[in-house]
Amino acid sequence: MNPPVLPSAQNEPDASPTRLYFPVLMQPGDYDLLPAGVDLSSFCLDTDSQREHYLSQKRIITQRPGRGPQRVDSEVAQQAIHEAERFIRARMRELPAFQPDSERLDHLTLDDLMFELQEDLVIMQLPAGHTPERARALYMHVCFPGGWDPSLLIGKSFPALHARVPYEPGFDRVERKGHAGLLFQAPAARYVWSVTAEPTLDRHPQTPRLVDFQTATELFLRVERQIMLPLPEAATGTTSLFLIRTYVYGRDRLAQAQRATLAEAISRMPAAMLRYKGMFGHEARIIQLLS
Repeated sequence: MNPPVLPSAQNEPDASPTRLYFPVLMQPGDYDLLPAGVDLSSFCLDTDSQREHYLSQKRIITQRPGRGPQRVDSEVAQQAIHEAERFIRARMRELPAFQPDSERLDHLTLDDLMFELQEDLVIMQLPAGHTPERARALYMHVCFPGGWDPSLLIGKSFPALHARVPYEPGFDRVERKGHAGLLFQAPAARYVWSVTAEPTLDRHPQTPRLVDFQTATELFLRVERQIMLPLPEAATGTTSLFLIRTYVYGRDRLAQAQRATLAEAISRMPAAMLRYKGMFGHEARIIQLLS
Protein backbone atom coordinates (compact mmCIF):
# COMPACT_ATOMS: atom_id res chain seq x y z
CA MET A 1 0.00 0.00 0.00
CA ASN A 2 1.30 3.48 -0.81
CA PRO A 3 2.02 5.89 2.04
CA PRO A 4 -1.18 7.73 3.01
CA VAL A 5 -1.60 11.17 1.50
CA LEU A 6 -3.37 13.75 3.61
CA PRO A 7 -5.83 16.00 1.73
CA SER A 8 -5.48 19.70 2.36
CA ALA A 9 -7.86 20.92 5.06
CA GLN A 10 -8.79 24.43 6.08
CA ASN A 11 -10.56 25.31 9.32
CA GLU A 12 -13.06 28.05 8.49
CA PRO A 13 -15.64 28.34 11.31
CA ASP A 14 -17.91 30.62 9.28
CA ALA A 15 -17.62 28.71 6.02
CA SER A 16 -19.71 25.80 4.91
CA PRO A 17 -18.61 23.08 4.74
CA THR A 18 -15.81 23.77 7.21
CA ARG A 19 -13.24 21.42 5.69
CA LEU A 20 -11.78 21.60 2.23
CA TYR A 21 -10.60 18.21 1.02
CA PHE A 22 -8.73 18.14 -2.28
CA PRO A 23 -7.84 14.49 -3.00
CA VAL A 24 -7.43 14.88 -6.76
CA LEU A 25 -3.83 13.62 -6.76
CA MET A 26 -4.55 10.68 -4.47
CA GLN A 27 -4.39 7.17 -5.88
CA PRO A 28 -6.88 4.39 -5.00
CA GLY A 29 -4.24 2.79 -2.77
CA ASP A 30 -3.72 5.92 -0.65
CA TYR A 31 -5.29 5.85 2.81
CA ASP A 32 -5.32 8.28 5.71
CA LEU A 33 -4.86 6.31 8.93
CA LEU A 34 -6.18 7.54 12.28
CA PRO A 35 -3.75 10.33 13.22
CA ALA A 36 -1.95 10.03 16.54
CA GLY A 37 -3.67 11.97 19.29
CA VAL A 38 -6.96 12.37 17.39
CA ASP A 39 -10.02 10.87 19.04
CA LEU A 40 -12.12 8.46 17.06
CA SER A 41 -15.33 10.48 17.29
CA SER A 42 -13.95 13.60 15.64
CA PHE A 43 -12.17 11.43 13.05
CA CYS A 44 -15.31 9.71 11.81
CA LEU A 45 -18.20 12.14 12.46
CA ASP A 46 -18.72 15.78 11.50
CA THR A 47 -21.05 18.32 13.05
CA ASP A 48 -20.46 21.49 11.08
CA SER A 49 -22.42 24.52 9.92
CA GLN A 50 -24.17 22.54 7.15
CA ARG A 51 -25.64 19.96 9.51
CA GLU A 52 -29.24 21.20 9.37
CA HIS A 53 -29.14 21.25 5.58
CA TYR A 54 -27.85 17.68 5.42
CA LEU A 55 -30.44 16.41 7.90
CA SER A 56 -33.33 18.12 6.11
CA GLN A 57 -32.18 16.64 2.80
CA LYS A 58 -32.03 13.17 4.36
CA ARG A 59 -35.64 13.48 5.55
CA ILE A 60 -36.83 14.64 2.14
CA ILE A 61 -34.93 11.99 0.19
CA THR A 62 -36.08 9.05 2.30
CA GLN A 63 -39.71 9.93 1.60
CA ARG A 64 -39.17 8.95 -2.04
CA PRO A 65 -40.04 5.38 -3.14
CA GLY A 66 -37.22 2.94 -2.46
CA ARG A 67 -34.98 5.53 -0.81
CA GLY A 68 -35.18 4.56 2.87
CA PRO A 69 -32.65 2.47 4.83
CA GLN A 70 -31.95 -0.96 3.32
CA ARG A 71 -31.13 -4.12 5.30
CA VAL A 72 -30.69 -7.86 4.90
CA ASP A 73 -33.35 -9.85 6.76
CA SER A 74 -31.26 -12.22 8.89
CA GLU A 75 -30.19 -12.76 12.48
CA VAL A 76 -26.57 -11.98 11.59
CA ALA A 77 -27.62 -8.68 10.04
CA GLN A 78 -29.69 -7.79 13.08
CA GLN A 79 -26.75 -8.50 15.37
CA ALA A 80 -24.44 -6.35 13.22
CA ILE A 81 -27.00 -3.52 13.27
CA HIS A 82 -27.18 -3.67 17.09
CA GLU A 83 -23.38 -3.57 17.32
CA ALA A 84 -23.26 -0.57 15.00
CA GLU A 85 -26.04 1.17 16.92
CA ARG A 86 -24.15 0.89 20.21
CA PHE A 87 -20.93 2.09 18.65
CA ILE A 88 -22.46 5.06 16.81
CA ARG A 89 -24.43 6.14 19.89
CA ALA A 90 -21.29 6.08 22.05
CA ARG A 91 -19.34 8.16 19.52
CA MET A 92 -22.18 10.70 19.27
CA ARG A 93 -22.19 11.15 23.03
CA GLU A 94 -18.54 12.20 22.85
CA LEU A 95 -19.28 15.08 20.46
CA PRO A 96 -20.15 18.52 21.93
CA ALA A 97 -23.14 18.89 19.59
CA PHE A 98 -24.95 15.97 21.26
CA GLN A 99 -23.88 16.35 24.89
CA PRO A 100 -26.68 18.73 26.01
CA ASP A 101 -29.34 16.07 25.28
CA SER A 102 -27.32 12.86 25.14
CA GLU A 103 -29.98 10.92 27.07
CA ARG A 104 -32.32 11.34 24.10
CA LEU A 105 -29.96 9.16 22.07
CA ASP A 106 -30.80 6.15 24.28
CA HIS A 107 -34.23 5.87 22.67
CA LEU A 108 -33.09 6.08 19.05
CA THR A 109 -32.58 3.12 16.72
CA LEU A 110 -29.71 3.05 14.24
CA ASP A 111 -32.07 4.37 11.55
CA ASP A 112 -32.93 7.30 13.81
CA LEU A 113 -29.32 7.96 14.79
CA MET A 114 -28.30 8.23 11.14
CA PHE A 115 -30.94 10.91 10.63
CA GLU A 116 -29.00 12.94 13.23
CA LEU A 117 -25.69 12.66 11.37
CA GLN A 118 -24.34 14.16 8.19
CA GLU A 119 -22.68 10.88 7.22
CA ASP A 120 -24.19 7.96 5.32
CA LEU A 121 -23.50 4.42 6.54
CA VAL A 122 -22.90 0.95 5.10
CA ILE A 123 -22.39 -2.00 7.46
CA MET A 124 -20.05 -4.66 6.08
CA GLN A 125 -20.00 -8.07 7.78
CA LEU A 126 -17.38 -10.75 7.25
CA PRO A 127 -18.43 -14.29 8.23
CA ALA A 128 -15.99 -16.11 10.50
CA GLY A 129 -13.40 -18.12 8.60
CA HIS A 130 -13.80 -16.26 5.29
CA THR A 131 -11.44 -13.96 3.40
CA PRO A 132 -12.25 -10.21 3.45
CA GLU A 133 -13.56 -10.02 -0.12
CA ARG A 134 -16.47 -12.22 1.06
CA ALA A 135 -17.71 -9.40 3.31
CA ARG A 136 -21.28 -8.38 2.49
CA ALA A 137 -23.25 -5.18 2.90
CA LEU A 138 -25.94 -6.05 5.47
CA TYR A 139 -27.26 -2.52 6.06
CA MET A 140 -27.30 0.72 4.09
CA HIS A 141 -28.46 4.13 5.23
CA VAL A 142 -27.27 5.99 2.14
CA CYS A 143 -29.12 9.18 1.23
CA PHE A 144 -26.41 10.78 -0.92
CA PRO A 145 -25.11 8.06 -3.28
CA GLY A 146 -22.69 9.14 -6.00
CA GLY A 147 -24.37 7.65 -9.05
CA TRP A 148 -25.48 4.26 -7.68
CA ASP A 149 -28.67 2.74 -6.28
CA PRO A 150 -28.30 1.30 -2.74
CA SER A 151 -31.43 -0.83 -3.14
CA LEU A 152 -29.67 -2.82 -5.89
CA LEU A 153 -26.53 -3.50 -3.87
CA ILE A 154 -27.80 -4.47 -0.43
CA GLY A 155 -26.47 -7.92 0.47
CA LYS A 156 -23.70 -7.77 -2.15
CA SER A 157 -20.04 -8.61 -1.56
CA PHE A 158 -17.17 -6.11 -1.60
CA PRO A 159 -16.19 -6.95 -5.23
CA ALA A 160 -19.83 -6.68 -6.34
CA LEU A 161 -20.19 -3.28 -4.69
CA HIS A 162 -17.29 -2.02 -6.79
CA ALA A 163 -18.07 -3.93 -9.99
CA ARG A 164 -18.94 -0.77 -11.92
CA VAL A 165 -15.75 1.02 -10.88
CA PRO A 166 -13.24 0.82 -13.78
CA TYR A 167 -10.01 -1.05 -13.15
CA GLU A 168 -7.06 1.28 -12.64
CA PRO A 169 -3.59 1.17 -11.05
CA GLY A 170 -4.07 0.72 -7.32
CA PHE A 171 -7.59 -0.62 -7.70
CA ASP A 172 -7.43 -3.42 -10.24
CA ARG A 173 -9.00 -6.86 -9.84
CA VAL A 174 -6.26 -8.34 -7.63
CA GLU A 175 -5.63 -5.23 -5.54
CA ARG A 176 -9.30 -4.93 -4.60
CA LYS A 177 -8.87 -7.95 -2.34
CA GLY A 178 -6.33 -5.95 -0.34
CA HIS A 179 -8.72 -3.03 -0.12
CA ALA A 180 -11.39 -5.35 1.24
CA GLY A 181 -9.01 -6.38 4.00
CA LEU A 182 -8.60 -2.76 5.12
CA LEU A 183 -12.24 -2.74 6.14
CA PHE A 184 -11.29 -4.93 9.09
CA GLN A 185 -7.96 -3.38 10.11
CA ALA A 186 -7.17 -0.08 11.84
CA PRO A 187 -9.56 2.87 11.32
CA ALA A 188 -8.69 4.50 8.02
CA ALA A 189 -10.13 6.92 5.49
CA ARG A 190 -10.00 7.15 1.73
CA TYR A 191 -11.28 9.90 -0.55
CA VAL A 192 -13.00 9.79 -3.95
CA TRP A 193 -13.94 12.75 -6.09
CA SER A 194 -15.91 13.81 -9.13
CA VAL A 195 -17.02 17.04 -10.79
CA THR A 196 -20.68 18.01 -11.14
CA ALA A 197 -22.67 20.79 -12.75
CA GLU A 198 -24.92 21.29 -9.73
CA PRO A 199 -24.35 21.15 -5.96
CA THR A 200 -26.85 18.34 -5.33
CA LEU A 201 -25.84 16.04 -2.48
CA ASP A 202 -28.04 13.28 -3.89
CA ARG A 203 -26.61 11.76 -7.08
CA HIS A 204 -28.92 8.72 -7.15
CA PRO A 205 -29.51 7.50 -10.74
CA GLN A 206 -33.25 8.25 -10.42
CA THR A 207 -32.77 11.81 -9.14
CA PRO A 208 -33.49 14.28 -11.98
CA ARG A 209 -30.60 16.44 -13.13
CA LEU A 210 -31.64 20.07 -13.50
CA VAL A 211 -28.38 21.31 -15.05
CA ASP A 212 -25.83 19.68 -17.33
CA PHE A 213 -22.26 20.68 -18.11
CA GLN A 214 -23.13 22.33 -21.43
CA THR A 215 -25.68 24.70 -19.87
CA ALA A 216 -23.92 25.14 -16.53
CA THR A 217 -22.42 28.45 -15.49
CA GLU A 218 -20.96 26.99 -12.29
CA LEU A 219 -18.91 23.92 -11.44
CA PHE A 220 -18.63 21.86 -8.26
CA LEU A 221 -16.06 19.46 -6.85
CA ARG A 222 -17.77 16.58 -5.05
CA VAL A 223 -15.64 14.70 -2.52
CA GLU A 224 -16.60 11.62 -0.51
CA ARG A 225 -14.62 10.93 2.64
CA GLN A 226 -15.06 7.20 3.23
CA ILE A 227 -14.06 5.96 6.69
CA MET A 228 -13.65 2.29 7.60
CA LEU A 229 -14.16 1.41 11.27
CA PRO A 230 -13.82 -2.25 12.30
CA LEU A 231 -15.79 -3.29 15.39
CA PRO A 232 -14.73 -6.00 17.89
CA GLU A 233 -14.86 -9.48 16.43
CA ALA A 234 -17.87 -11.65 17.36
CA ALA A 235 -18.51 -15.39 17.09
CA THR A 236 -20.40 -14.89 13.82
CA GLY A 237 -17.63 -12.84 12.22
CA THR A 238 -16.38 -9.28 12.05
CA THR A 239 -18.38 -6.11 11.45
CA SER A 240 -17.01 -2.96 9.89
CA LEU A 241 -18.70 0.42 9.53
CA PHE A 242 -18.23 2.26 6.26
CA LEU A 243 -19.10 5.92 6.88
CA ILE A 244 -19.48 8.26 3.91
CA ARG A 245 -19.43 12.03 4.30
CA THR A 246 -20.15 13.98 1.12
CA TYR A 247 -18.69 17.45 0.57
CA VAL A 248 -19.60 19.73 -2.33
CA TYR A 249 -17.36 22.72 -3.10
CA GLY A 250 -18.06 25.47 -5.60
CA ARG A 251 -15.36 26.37 -8.13
CA ASP A 252 -14.62 29.61 -6.30
CA ARG A 253 -13.73 27.67 -3.17
CA LEU A 254 -10.72 26.21 -4.97
CA ALA A 255 -7.44 28.04 -5.30
CA GLN A 256 -6.15 28.73 -8.80
CA ALA A 257 -3.47 26.05 -8.41
CA GLN A 258 -6.11 23.52 -7.34
CA ARG A 259 -8.27 24.34 -10.35
CA ALA A 260 -5.27 23.87 -12.63
CA THR A 261 -4.47 20.52 -10.99
CA LEU A 262 -8.09 19.42 -11.40
CA ALA A 263 -8.15 20.45 -15.08
CA GLU A 264 -4.96 18.51 -15.76
CA ALA A 265 -6.29 15.42 -13.98
CA ILE A 266 -9.44 15.50 -16.13
CA SER A 267 -7.47 15.99 -19.35
CA ARG A 268 -5.37 12.89 -18.56
CA MET A 269 -8.18 10.68 -17.26
CA PRO A 270 -8.95 7.45 -19.19
CA ALA A 271 -12.28 7.34 -21.03
CA ALA A 272 -13.63 4.55 -18.81
CA MET A 273 -13.08 6.61 -15.66
CA LEU A 274 -14.53 9.74 -17.29
CA ARG A 275 -17.70 7.75 -18.08
CA TYR A 276 -17.86 6.40 -14.55
CA LYS A 277 -17.55 9.91 -13.09
CA GLY A 278 -20.11 11.30 -15.55
CA MET A 279 -17.66 13.61 -17.34
CA PHE A 280 -17.06 11.81 -20.64
CA GLY A 281 -17.62 14.08 -23.63
CA HIS A 282 -17.70 17.16 -21.42
CA GLU A 283 -14.00 17.52 -20.69
CA ALA A 284 -13.47 20.70 -22.72
CA ARG A 285 -16.46 22.43 -21.15
CA ILE A 286 -15.41 21.41 -17.62
CA ILE A 287 -11.88 22.69 -18.16
CA GLN A 288 -13.33 25.93 -19.54
CA LEU A 289 -15.45 26.36 -16.41
CA LEU A 290 -12.38 25.73 -14.25
CA SER A 291 -10.33 28.45 -15.93
